[in-house]
Amino acid sequence: MFVKGIKKGKIIELLEEVDFPDNQEVLVEIKKVGDFWSALQNFRARVDLESIDDDSFDNLRDKSPGRMVDL
Repeated sequence: MFVKGIKKGKIIELLEEVDFPDNQEVLVEIKKVGDFWSALQNFRARVDLESIDDDSFDNLRDKSPGRMVDL
């Protein structure tokens, strides 16, 4: 089960209800949650995009002429 929470001092406030009785001992694994931009920077630091030889998206765009719409 994964539940998000907010750390406040030595207390972690859960952001949703869990099906455990009060005072029940639990084991907690803590993972820092980053935002999108931090994750993107981390990805760019680990992966050399220039070295990827992939033509999956070549000619993806439809080059047929679109229809004209009068406004």
